[in-house]
Amino acid sequence: MFRPRSIRSRLTLAYPLLVAAVMLLTGLLILSVLENYYLLLEKENLERTGRLLSAFISPRLHGEREPRALEAAAVEYARQLQARVLIVDEERLVLGDSAGELTGKTLERPEIEEALQGRTGRSVQYSRLSRQQILQVAVPLEDEDGRPGAVFFAASLRPLYTTLAQVRRFFLFATLAAIALSVVLGAFFARRVVRPIKELTAAARQLAEGKLEQKIPVTSRDEIGELAMQFNGMAESMREMKRRLTRFVADVSHELRTPLASIHVCLQSLQQYKMDEKEQREFLEDINQETQRLIYLVEDLLELTRREEVADKREVVPLKLLLEEVLNVTIPRAERKELKLFMEIPETLPLFNISPAAFKRVLFNLLDNAIKFTPAGGWLKVSAELKEKELFITVQDTGCGIPAAELSLIFERFYRVDKARSREMGGTGLGLAICKEIIELYGGEIGVESQEEKGSTFYFTLPLEHAVAEPPGKNPLAGPSLFRETAPFKANNP
Repeated sequence: MFRPRSIRSRLTLAYPLLVAAVMLLTGLLILSVLENYYLLLEKENLERTGRLLSAFISPRLHGEREPRALEAAAVEYARQLQARVLIVDEERLVLGDSAGELTGKTLERPEIEEALQGRTGRSVQYSRLSRQQILQVAVPLEDEDGRPGAVFFAASLRPLYTTLAQVRRFFLFATLAAIALSVVLGAFFARRVVRPIKELTAAARQLAEGKLEQKIPVTSRDEIGELAMQFNGMAESMREMKRRLTRFVADVSHELRTPLASIHVCLQSLQQYKMDEKEQREFLEDINQETQRLIYLVEDLLELTRREEVADKREVVPLKLLLEEVLNVTIPRAERKELKLFMEIPETLPLFNISPAAFKRVLFNLLDNAIKFTPAGGWLKVSAELKEKELFITVQDTGCGIPAAELSLIFERFYRVDKARSREMGGTGLGLAICKEIIELYGGEIGVESQEEKGSTFYFTLPLEHAVAEPPGKNPLAGPSLFRETAPFKANNP
């Protein structure tokens, strides 16, 4: 069985097949309606004529019959109707025949039997002798004494079927013309439809081969145009992902190369030069620091790859206790650097369905940066505020601040405001990028406001759609606060 493989061939064939089917069904319906209509019209005409004849024929059916008058009436009406007319009495005896063949003979017909019983008899039969369809109608007659009779008509349907044949030929030619036109139009429209699909296919093939600079012209607003727009958007996303991946690999290579180069130089120096114990310890300390830096970098890289997995491990947790837990862990570092730590957290924070590990990682990163870049004698403040549709959390410090030109870049991977100083402090440049990606996974936003030499305020939001109205089981907020209020770290405002 022939099955076209291409969409263009299928569309081209679909149009003529559809047109042929519609024209065929329409032609059959019209021919059937015309045939039924004209048959009904002819039957009604013959019945009407039969009723007119009854006024003349009924008085002459019985008693003193007038065969010549009946014969003449049959001939006259036959001439007018272009049909054969027979007049039959209750004994089925033909009293008048327009053809003169059956006068005086008995005629047994089903139509006449129905007429003698008071009903109009009708039938359409094929005459082998004349090779045509014949409409036969018998109309009941009744004389003054109530004795029955019938007028039998036999009319040729050749004119009707000749007309129907002409109509049929007209529909046949019209169908062939419509099919030919539909083939031409179908090929044209199929080409219009398939062309952008072919372009998309070719572009997708190029994209699969790694050639990402593909763009499909959008020439319509239909589904094909929308598909082209989506393809262009996908190609642009892939180009952007490739640029980010290339930059990420370059950044990782650069970040790994620096400590590895330092370790390599230290090891070469230890191997090639004689050193006293003090110098060896200094070189070993440098190797240890650079190794530790590599460990931190690898840990942060792993954290980036596992961010979605970590963020998906959700639990219903009291956010206030999580905040206090992070602050208690941060207090010793702040104490060692002589920093004051404040918190402003409402007592009625709701439960949240989030990952405790991911949430604490965001807070730890923000507090770690605040402690690193805030000089001794300064202060830090963590606050939380419930707004209409979100929880707003800020980490404020009195540190060195961030230049305005670099505020839009600090959440990018491996970006450092002061690269030399950041390396001295052990930063990898990934902490804020990890924070940003975790918060965005929860549908929140993260940002910063900062002034140089005055400090910075980092903030992030959590949509309240992650909040839980009722705790499952015992309310974790019923116990005492875990925040360690040890001077000078107090839960109040600076």
